[in-house]
Amino acid sequence: MLILSALLLWLSNRREDAWAGREAAYVLSQLESALETQGRETAEAAEPEGEGEQAGEKELPVKVVDGYGYIGYVEIPALERELPVMSQWDYERLKIAPCRQAGSSYTDDLVIAAHNYKSQFGGLKNLEAGDTVIFTDMNGVANTYRVEKRETIEPEDVDAVLNSGYDLVLCTCTLGGETRVAVFFERAEEGF
Repeated sequence: MLILSALLLWLSNRREDAWAGREAAYVLSQLESALETQGRETAEAAEPEGEGEQAGEKELPVKVVDGYGYIGYVEIPALERELPVMSQWDYERLKIAPCRQAGSSYTDDLVIAAHNYKSQFGGLKNLEAGDTVIFTDMNGVANTYRVEKRETIEPEDVDAVLNSGYDLVLCTCTLGGETRVAVFFERAEEGF
């Protein structure tokens, strides 16, 4: 009976992972299309945006797809992942795509959480110092970040993630969900 239960749980997780991967691919195509259209419209209008706004005051723009808000997408070349990022997080949203847990790329305190599905952040534990990640917001602003460190932390150690002092943090559960993998990034310098 235990073996059957374990098998059913494994199959359910695999099904959720596959569904999340398909959903992420669909949403990503919608976001990229919106960025292309926005790029053409911006080039035609040629009007400066955000006059008088300081980078720290600027909110990340949100694009709604199928009733959910997205702030952009994250590319993780070492894992061959490109995933949309939802503007808010909760457990239901995490089943669809990575979610912003806190912060912004404009204030250098962005925290993105995702499930450890293979189609999401399942390989996060394999990132190494120096690997890069690119976060592109819905204004088309791409920011490149470099891995500084990777840690395994306790689930209740939320402060270590939310107030890390790093420009970007990606986090997910370990297998079994008993601890978390957190990868801490600094913004890569120009020309990196």
